[in-house]
Amino acid sequence: MRALRRSLVAAVLATTMAAATACGSGGTDSSAPDGTGPGGDKPFKIDALLGMSGSYASVGQAMAQGARAAVAVVNADGGVFGKPIELNVIDTGGDPVQAATHARELVADGRPQAVIPGMVTAGMMAAAPLLAQADVFMVTHGPEPTLNDPEKYPHLFGTIYLRDQMAASLAEEFTGKGFKKVSLITAEKSGSAGAKTIKEVLATKGITTDVVTVPVNAVDATSQMQQALDSEPDVLVLDSYGPPSAAIMQARTKLDPDVPTYASQNFTSGDLSKVGPVSAYDGMRLQSVSFAVQGHETTKSPGFKSFFDAIRKETGGKLAFSMNSYVVTYNDVILAAYAAKLADSTDPAEMTAAIEKATPEQIPHFLGPVNFSEKSHYPDFGPEWWAFVQYGGMKDSQIVPSDA
Repeated sequence: MRALRRSLVAAVLATTMAAATACGSGGTDSSAPDGTGPGGDKPFKIDALLGMSGSYASVGQAMAQGARAAVAVVNADGGVFGKPIELNVIDTGGDPVQAATHARELVADGRPQAVIPGMVTAGMMAAAPLLAQADVFMVTHGPEPTLNDPEKYPHLFGTIYLRDQMAASLAEEFTGKGFKKVSLITAEKSGSAGAKTIKEVLATKGITTDVVTVPVNAVDATSQMQQALDSEPDVLVLDSYGPPSAAIMQARTKLDPDVPTYASQNFTSGDLSKVGPVSAYDGMRLQSVSFAVQGHETTKSPGFKSFFDAIRKETGGKLAFSMNSYVVTYNDVILAAYAAKLADSTDPAEMTAAIEKATPEQIPHFLGPVNFSEKSHYPDFGPEWWAFVQYGGMKDSQIVPSDA
């Protein structure tokens, strides 16, 4: 199946290159620019499609800092093919159309060696199919489960948890607490996919979920909070990200419900200090990827120390966003670089095979489980990679647990 697909992709790539040459682009259909690879004189280059301008510019800039921190770590560890690697950040403006346009341009200029195909899910879903047609090696922090399809995206690897893994962590927590009925509040449109996944996963454990949505531009979510509480849930889940989160938190403070409340990883990925004061989180438990919680075991590894030192240097010690914002693109660069390093090649098939067989010891700087396979190109974030804590504020972009 893969052999047939590669033959078809090669034909598509050849056609694209021919068209590019006809337009004077000078592109080639080689797997890397001349002189790249073992013994070559050109560096291994990673192209990153990030929103450096537009509505999410501040997030894109933080993600670029995470990527540059990874470049520093890889280069301090000998680089790739004995040379420092190169990062090329391309501004998409946070727009999926621009992401697709830049993906086409990258392919037309000659197949890139590795690409981070976007910053948010919509951009990734626009760019990834175009890059997959050209057989490009990709690394992404998109949590969309459909991206984990080695048949459709044979050279795409995820570097963060999938939405269903986050939902499974919630399901395990709620099952242990004996919760049977959930009310979940999320943002309209942007939160629908995540809420749907949580509802489906919880249902497999016999837990029902009522979903209430809040407009993205809401300044008051009191009526939606009351609606969620009227169903008399065993537990309330705040699942929004970004602007609606403050309105949802204010509504909870105003109504002061006597019901256990959790914030999902989606919620805790945001800027918690801007959502509300520490006192607003009283009585809540926050779900978080473990490396974003200060003092967690996963933050005591040499790999995390290398990351933390590098990101503090890159930001001048000013970590203004959640740890997740820096880690995701850091991991993207780490995985792409070590794919070429372990394969000793820029051939996408060889890079893919190297990551499918990689052990944690072979990618010591990757922040997360290294358990990829031919069937799954995303890491499996098991229970040890999740934490449920009470919020005691933020320090160095990490949650300070008040119940430690």
